[in-house]
Amino acid sequence: MKVYIKNINVWLQGLDNSLSLTSWANNELKLAEDFIIPKPQYYPKGQLRRLSPFSKIALHCLDIPAALSQNLPLIFASQHGDLAKTITLIKDAALGEDLSPTKFALSVHNATSGLFSIATNNTAATTTISAGANTFFEGLIEASMQCQQTNTQVIYSYCDLDVPEEYRQFEQEKPARCITMILSSKRENHNLAAIDIALNNAKADSENTSPAELSFIRHFYSKNNQTIASGNYLISLDFKSCS
Repeated sequence: MKVYIKNINVWLQGLDNSLSLTSWANNELKLAEDFIIPKPQYYPKGQLRRLSPFSKIALHCLDIPAALSQNLPLIFASQHGDLAKTITLIKDAALGEDLSPTKFALSVHNATSGLFSIATNNTAATTTISAGANTFFEGLIEASMQCQQTNTQVIYSYCDLDVPEEYRQFEQEKPARCITMILSSKRENHNLAAIDIALNNAKADSENTSPAELSFIRHFYSKNNQTIASGNYLISLDFKSCS
């Protein structure tokens, strides 16, 4: 199964431009521990204060002209979603406090995609994916299948932050990361790269512990055609024959 990247936005622990992301991909730049949360420029200014860091990062990466104006289907993937907000609600419930309906509504897994749809008047279908450690892969597969079946462009957005301290014992530390792409089933001269997804008939390399989404970012910005493996699938990037 092959699809093509027409546009891409990546935000990685504060890095959000091609130069800095390329330097990181080539091991010339380390990720900073502290970073500034971006503000999505298209989002209504009076409502920005309602957004959590998770939503701000995700909506910032969705700032692609085609995503904002073309009423495209959106596939949004996140393993943990806005976990920090969920933990706050759990703590409030444990203390016997009344839960805020607004905070609860904004903590559900599809809240961010809903915020995007409202802000951009996007009436196309949205799909929200969570699949454990394979979330990036499964979301990309869903987006690629929709892209090919409908023969239209789709938005694929993946976002996850490092888990809060309460869950650190269950999850290794990971940088805050977000990837948004406009995918197409058509070969065109201005495509950035081709993504080829195939079944993995061999066992994945157990020594490769890097999350798939970080490997994807590294390979994309280093223009590395190396295959990324999961338990069930192989993803390869092709920069030479995408057009």
